Amino acid sequence: MYVIFPAEDLVELTLCRPPSASNHQSSQGPPPCPTPASPPSPSRPPKVTSKSKKDKDQNQRKKKLSKQEQQERNVKMATATGEGSLRELSHPSLNDQLKNHNAVTFKLVRTVSDFTQELSQMYEQHAEELALLVANFRKKNAELRKERPACPSSLFHTWETLLQEVEVDSQAHSDIASVFGRQVSRPLLERSFHRKVQSRKVFAHRESFELVVNKAEEKLAKARQDYKASYLGHMASPSNTATLAAYLDAHNNYVTQLHATNGMVETYSHETLPLLLQELEEVYSDLCTTLTDSVLQGAEVISTRATEQARRYEVLSSQCRGVTPSSDLVHFVRSLSPLPVQPHPSHRLRLFTPPQPPHQDNQVDPSMVDGPPINDVNAPPPLKNELVVDRLASVQVRSRYETLRVEAAELETQIKQLQDALDTMARIQQRSLESQLYNKVNELQEDISIKKFDLRTAQIHLAAVRAQKDLFASKLDSAEGASGRDRKMSSSSTGSMKSKWLKAFKSLKTTSGPSNGTSPKEGEKKNGRDSGLNLGVESTVHQFQEYTYKKITPCDVCSQVLRGHTRQGLK
Repeated sequence: MYVIFPAEDLVELTLCRPPSASNHQSSQGPPPCPTPASPPSPSRPPKVTSKSKKDKDQNQRKKKLSKQEQQERNVKMATATGEGSLRELSHPSLNDQLKNHNAVTFKLVRTVSDFTQELSQMYEQHAEELALLVANFRKKNAELRKERPACPSSLFHTWETLLQEVEVDSQAHSDIASVFGRQVSRPLLERSFHRKVQSRKVFAHRESFELVVNKAEEKLAKARQDYKASYLGHMASPSNTATLAAYLDAHNNYVTQLHATNGMVETYSHETLPLLLQELEEVYSDLCTTLTDSVLQGAEVISTRATEQARRYEVLSSQCRGVTPSSDLVHFVRSLSPLPVQPHPSHRLRLFTPPQPPHQDNQVDPSMVDGPPINDVNAPPPLKNELVVDRLASVQVRSRYETLRVEAAELETQIKQLQDALDTMARIQQRSLESQLYNKVNELQEDISIKKFDLRTAQIHLAAVRAQKDLFASKLDSAEGASGRDRKMSSSSTGSMKSKWLKAFKSLKTTSGPSNGTSPKEGEKKNGRDSGLNLGVESTVHQFQEYTYKKITPCDVCSQVLRGHTRQGLK
């Protein structure tokens, strides 16, 4: 309930004590009563008229006080102390703002309590979920321990450290939930409830005090009306003692009520109301302290746990930065010791293994072998890990070498193109990773894997072609060196020697044609110069080829002088 004061009373409450109260009392005082010794003079009615005029003028001056002047005086009174407080908000028009401020403060306390309660539940639920998560993955980690090699691994150690830190986080969240639920949310309401009751009582008491003051104001107004009526009655019959007595009684009653009302107003406005406002200020201060202490307690526990968590995860970060894949692989390799000394058959180079006679190879009984018995006399000549270029062999060194050279060049070009394509795709994949285009990264990975397979296949083929190319190149160099030596020796011989040796070659062709199994037409194509391509079967055996020389010549292998041959022209 809010009391609306009249304008005059508002001025009195604002100014604490009306400055014209004494004047008002003196001006409103009754005229001097006639005594028996001195009868009333006839000039008294005009005096009474002048006093009533004074009362009207004073009332008009009070009513002429503007709102601006009242506000200025209120501001002066509020700023007199030099600091803002609720004691300055004693004006009745500010009571609604005080009530609203008080209600909002208690709503804030209730809101913070509800929030911390729900936050506590969420922390508790999160702690339970973290604990369940860690328990499930510890089971999987136990299975991984059984499957992984029994060797130190920084990667597995980092993973187990992460599990341990998350488990500690679960316990920390449980502690935070306990603090918010038991030490913040519930105590916040319990510690502030009596302040809520106190604030309600303060506003109720203010309303009660204002009702008391209003009743006093009503009594004062009634006494004023009676006083005025007695005054007018006495003016109507100034010689009547009854009206004079009534006028004096009304005056005394009015003055008594006026002093009582002023005393109540002064005490209420200067002592009681400031004390009520001081109580509201104490309530707000206590609420602030209670709320901030509760939030501070929750913040401290979170800060403490967060600091510990930051320290623990900083250690984990350092451990992650210290993981070296090479050391893990070293430990893994050492755990597999002793390693096989001999390489796997699929990784070993194949050795040249020429066929051996049955009795040497598999210890087979010679009687069990079909055909004539094999002995050292009719055994084929032993061969080495190199090409055999002979008239009977169909290999073409020059043409095959050129074919291999062209094939190697094509493979090198293909490898270069594949490598360029791989580099381009790797750059595109890296940009896609930075842009978080993971679908494109996955598609590119498929293409990159295919390109890598093609590249490595081409490299393997190129290695095979290069090995064959080197094999034919060695024979090609030997053949070219022999043909050059043939041309030099043949150019140094005379025309007579040519005719001499021509007859020897004719006899050689006729005798050697049926024995080597070649046709006469094919044998006619053979001469001393063309036979330069027929290299020896083995480097440790004498090489026999058709040759024309006019002087003593040493052997290419043993450096002994060639002599005692059944036919000239062979070495």
